Amino acid sequence: MRVLLVTGKLAERAVREAASRVRGAEVEVKVLDYPVAALMTAKYVAEKLKGVDGNFDYIVVPGLVFGDVSVVERSTGVRTVKGSQDAYDIPVVIEALKRGLPLSSLEPADAVIARIRLSDLRKEIAEMENSAEYAFEQDGLKIPISPPPFRIFLELDVKWDEERVKREALRVRDYVDVVVVGTPAGSDDPDSLSRKVKTLVDLGFRVGVDSASPNELKAGVRAGAGFVFNLNETNLDLLEEAKDATFIVAPTYPEERAKRCLSIFRDAQRRGYRKLILDPVLSPPVLGTFQSLTEYAQVRKELPNVPTLMGVLNVTELIDADSHGVNALMATLAQELGVGNLLTMDKGRTRWSAWELRTATSMVSLAHVRRKPPKDIGVDLLILKDREREDREFLHADQVIEVSEIEPKMDRGFVRIGLEDDKLALVFNDGNHRRKVKLMSENALSLGRALVRSVSMDPEHALYVGYELAKAEMALQLGKRYAQDSPLFRVRMK
Repeated sequence: MRVLLVTGKLAERAVREAASRVRGAEVEVKVLDYPVAALMTAKYVAEKLKGVDGNFDYIVVPGLVFGDVSVVERSTGVRTVKGSQDAYDIPVVIEALKRGLPLSSLEPADAVIARIRLSDLRKEIAEMENSAEYAFEQDGLKIPISPPPFRIFLELDVKWDEERVKREALRVRDYVDVVVVGTPAGSDDPDSLSRKVKTLVDLGFRVGVDSASPNELKAGVRAGAGFVFNLNETNLDLLEEAKDATFIVAPTYPEERAKRCLSIFRDAQRRGYRKLILDPVLSPPVLGTFQSLTEYAQVRKELPNVPTLMGVLNVTELIDADSHGVNALMATLAQELGVGNLLTMDKGRTRWSAWELRTATSMVSLAHVRRKPPKDIGVDLLILKDREREDREFLHADQVIEVSEIEPKMDRGFVRIGLEDDKLALVFNDGNHRRKVKLMSENALSLGRALVRSVSMDPEHALYVGYELAKAEMALQLGKRYAQDSPLFRVRMK
């Protein structure tokens, strides 16, 4: 197979190095007279490649080239696709072409390959679902005796009203199996709880209820909730009318939790409760997390064929650390303990924990089946760091100038940047109060381009706006707060 790799001047060295790592294909590099590939358009590439040798099987253009590169194919008569965004991944692109994967003329190869890999992983996870052992079924959801697979329960904030409950549940719908509606301590308002339950049931959610009030729990079940948190020493004889629901068995008192959990379970079975999930209760960090994990191990040893649940939110909510790493570790511990049901929250510092936990459980499930650590599995939670730190390539120039802090020039007009409704928002004021423009977009680069094409702006001011828009876009993607002129991250220790 013969492949023509197209690049710009600045990336030539990196592209040639990547091409040298390709095996099983003949690769030729074509350097166009343009510095940055990301600024090339498909039409520009088509014009520059007119008359190129048609003896190639493929032309691969940089993944960041703007536009549909099928125009290059029409110009050259050679099948043309977009490659990777990073030159380092060129061997992966060539391997994909050798395997016959359908790369695109519109999307970078990274996106196409990622989708194909994701499809393969989903098939593997579906096979786990089909081959797993289940204890019972509730509202169409099979509850595993032990993982894989996992089931994710999401507990909503008890202070949210019906509209907020609806909005937050819909936001994480793709990542959770059961949405749990709770009430504040001391509450006894069955009607309010029932309305929230019915709202979610009408939207197609499986719903759980969490309350210390037996009246609220029974009302929630009548409204359509299929899961009840919690069955304990004090309410066993008060909830028998709701026996068709699934009950999470959790002791009220902190001493000897495993022993108490097992005692409640056996008492519940004698009373005719059929669908039970055991939860010896996970303790917060520094206040007994390790000891409580041993309680889970004891319960699993005593009743290996009964499903268990772990409230990982007791750790993620009570430690000042980024939640994705904590969720990854908790999913790993749950897998080793055989706990297949995990309860989380998704707000504040733990926002997107539902997605993180779904990703983490997929990662450790695949690792478990393949009998290897959860590393290089094809699914990961590496968000702020890379799997490997590559050696930095030095940029070559005729002269090197060390630049210290430079005082900015004053320009007419000013810009305010913020985040609104999951979009970037920018307001430009010309300084004379004659013109005030508001622009909104999900893409920082497009927003910046729209601004500089619509108003007159000093180059230094435009540079500043681009810098701030990049920060705002990262904050939007990471779910962080954005404050103009403030650092997005704390400076790491050196």
